[in-house]
Amino acid sequence: MKRLTLLFVSFTLLTLTSQAQYSMDFGFSLGGSNYVGEVGGRGDAPKPWLLDMNLAKTNIGLGGFYRYNFTRNIAAKISVNYARIGGSDSTSKIKTQIARNLSFRTDIIELALTGEYYFFTINNLSRASNARIDFGAYAFAGAGIALYYPYAQYQDKWYYLRPLQTEGVENAYDEMTVVIPFGAGANFTFNKKIKLGIEFGYRFTFTDYLDDISTDYAFDSELPFEESILFANRTDEAYARGENGLPSREAFRSGSIRGNPDTNDGYLLGLISISYNISNKNSFHKARYNSVINRRRKRTKF
Repeated sequence: MKRLTLLFVSFTLLTLTSQAQYSMDFGFSLGGSNYVGEVGGRGDAPKPWLLDMNLAKTNIGLGGFYRYNFTRNIAAKISVNYARIGGSDSTSKIKTQIARNLSFRTDIIELALTGEYYFFTINNLSRASNARIDFGAYAFAGAGIALYYPYAQYQDKWYYLRPLQTEGVENAYDEMTVVIPFGAGANFTFNKKIKLGIEFGYRFTFTDYLDDISTDYAFDSELPFEESILFANRTDEAYARGENGLPSREAFRSGSIRGNPDTNDGYLLGLISISYNISNKNSFHKARYNSVINRRRKRTKF
């Protein structure tokens, strides 16, 4: 995985430096993040994909980015984002999930390279005023890598779940995954300098362990620590609360289904951004290159 990371970073830098400059911008973004997976959910029955997302569990997302415009309609962006996602079976209305009683909080650090296609642009929205405002709407897709760190809480203390191997030693997972981001966004550029944007994007991942849940309940002999046993099966806490209509405890014994390994987890980022635009006609470009160009013109005689 380290070799994959190195190749990805090298490809990103090569892509962004191998083309002639058109314009670029750099900035930061802030917004919300959410999770789609096995834990919690929305309503009294599982729903497909984003329809099962629990908006009440929206958490913070933030990051920084550098965007390079190759043409008016095509750009590439490298971004580093932080997102926190979470879920809890106790908020579900599905009795089997309430009885399972699992919960988590995961911190994600993401490095991504995306391509943007501007399918709709307006060069100047404010023709009647002195302030120039440009507008662009785009779709994006790309690839990236993400580090993820799932935690769970017990008696006001948070425990890092990955080393606990809650589904047994044979189901240990890496802390890094490949992600496929895609989505859409729009931005306004004020006087060719300051750019304000909004973007919504989903991340497909290649792991089912963003929430530390995927396969089945491990036997105690497969679990390496006492804390592993505590977080592997938390159904006793649900039954102790006296919830009515819970299924038989036999459904949660060792060897029974704990998650859903047929579908990977994903997450959503909705971000508002501000950036500073640098074009090939900026003052730096003029100061450094225009004098050279003018001298060459003066020397030309016919």
